[in-house]
Amino acid sequence: MASNTTTSVDAVPSGGANSLVVRRTETVAPETRVRHFDELSEEAQTLLTEFDGEESVVPITRALADDINRDTTVVFNDYYRIDLA
Repeated sequence: MASNTTTSVDAVPSGGANSLVVRRTETVAPETRVRHFDELSEEAQTLLTEFDGEESVVPITRALADDINRDTTVVFNDYYRIDLA
């Protein structure tokens, strides 16, 4: 991922998560809720469009934490698993 440096005093959301782990996945469990790219906030969409295919750890903002739930799977041009870390 290019340079996604969205850090500030408000960057760390409540609940302890302060980053996202983004990785491509080829398997999605039947009970997994899959969100579509266009359902995401602009910030989350930008995160995925900048994803270079390698597992990435990205600093998280409070707004992004609100948009991404724990263990989110998103379909864009592939399936991506996004975990709060």
